[in-house]
Parts: sequence; C-alpha cells; structure tokens
Amino acid sequence: MIRREYLKLNYKPDYKNEIITTFYLESNLSLKEAAVKVAEESSIGTWTRLTTLSSRIFKSLAARIFYLNKKKKLVKIAYPLALFEKGSIPQLLSSIGGNIFSMKDIKNLRLLDVEFPKKYITSFPGPRWGIEGVRKILGIYDRPLIGCIIKPKLGLTSVQNAWLAYGVFKNGVDLIKDDENLTDLSFNKFSQRVKKVLSLKRKVENQTGQKKIYVFNVTGPADIMLRRAKLVKKMGARCVMVDIIACGWSGVQYLRNQNLGLIIHGHRAGHAAFTRNKKHGISM
Repeated sequence: MIRREYLKLNYKPDYKNEIITTFYLESNLSLKEAAVKVAEESSIGTWTRLTTLSSRIFKSLAARIFYLNKKKKLVKIAYPLALFEKGSIPQLLSSIGGNIFSMKDIKNLRLLDVEFPKKYITSFPGPRWGIEGVRKILGIYDRPLIGCIIKPKLGLTSVQNAWLAYGVFKNGVDLIKDDENLTDLSFNKFSQRVKKVLSLKRKVENQTGQKKIYVFNVTGPADIMLRRAKLVKKMGARCVMVDIIACGWSGVQYLRNQNLGLIIHGHRAGHAAFTRNKKHGISM
C-alpha cells in the first residue's frame, strides 16, 4: 500500500536536496502509523487514497520517514526540495507547520527542528546587517551591547518618550526600542515620536561622543509598515522593529526585500500561543 511506503527507515537523506524535520509525536496509533499520517499530509497525500497520485509522483515527491525513536517519541522526515517554493516561508509553513497539527489521529505534535539545504537558505536575502553590522554602526566591539525598552509600554506622549530615551541614552545604554504595541497612537503619534526621539538622540550623541540606536516599531499592514520604515530612514534613523508573529513571515520578508538598508529587529509577541506547550506546536 502506497501509504506505508512513506516509511523508509533505511533511507539516507540527501541533505543537499531535502528539507529535514524533527517532530515530537504522540498518538493513539503506533508511532509508525502516526508518522506516516504526518508525512503524507505534509507532502503529497491526504486522509484518503487518491486515484490521481501516480507512482511517478510518489517516487519523486513523497516525504520519507527515515528515523523513529519510540522511547522519546521522535520522528525525522525528509522532504524533497521540489515540494517547496524557494524564498517563501509562508509556503513552507503551510506544509511542515500546517494541517498536520489538526489531524484527529494526532494527540500531540511539535515541530522541534528543521534542517535546510544551502540552496534553499540562499533563496532568501538574509539580514542586511546582523550583529557584526550593528556593532560596526555603534563602533562597539569589545563588550556586550546594552539595550533598554521604553516603559510603560503605552501611555507616554511623544515628548515624554523622547526625553526618557534621552536620559537612558545619557546613562550609557546603547540601544532603546519601542515596545510591541506602541505604533501610531492618539497620544503618541509615530511621526512625532520619530522626529522628537531622533532630535534628542543626536543631542546625546554629541554630548557623549557615543553612537546610539533607537528602534522604532513599524508594525502594521504591509503598506503602512513600509511607509513608516521609509519615514524612519528619511529622518536618519537606522533601525525598525516588526512584531513578526502579528505581521507574519511574509510581512517581514516584504519589508526586508525593499532593501532600505535598515536594521530590522524582530519582536516575537504572541509566540507562546504555539511554543509554550512542550508537546505540541512549533519550537522557536
């Protein structure tokens, strides 16, 4: 039966041409049976037999279960790279992080790890700066970078926000960021916050002789997010923040692909909805 052919414990994965996943899996079925259901649903199969699934398609595109550990309830599955659209995290998650979590035969399922071949990784531009770039901008190479978050997270006016940042910067902090839900609010408008914070940031840089970074939260619909990021760049700032779960991976990709030359800081607000349960969800 084709469905059993997903199980290939003697199979040696091709790390150059396959995406490898590691799952924790609990089911009332045997680990083998449950793993087959995960493999088929996340690749080319579904809950029933298909007359349209030819042996040619199966041979070239079926996922392969190559490792089972009954004691630890671990499953490793190899997926042909042809199943995935390069440069698209949303499409990837629709497969290895999609319907498999809602199958009735699966009690608990957690995506623990993903190993990507180089040709998939290089389909993304990656960070424009990275930690080395941030250090270069700040001119700090021999110590940890010290960061701070504005508190209260909501309630300050743009003027109060700016002066608080000024005081924190003056006392030695290198980087200050907006909190996750401070965007463009009636009592603290985004454009005014950018203008006033940057004015005082330049003042404290002149006073201390130290470079500083303020991270402005541009989270929002893609068009608004881009407009805010362009304003940040125009005003002379170097860094923006995106709530990556709220905006989605495509939102982050969209902003990165604009090549604005900004540092993009990711805030993971909301991640615990799928990471807190150690038996179910996705590791992050």
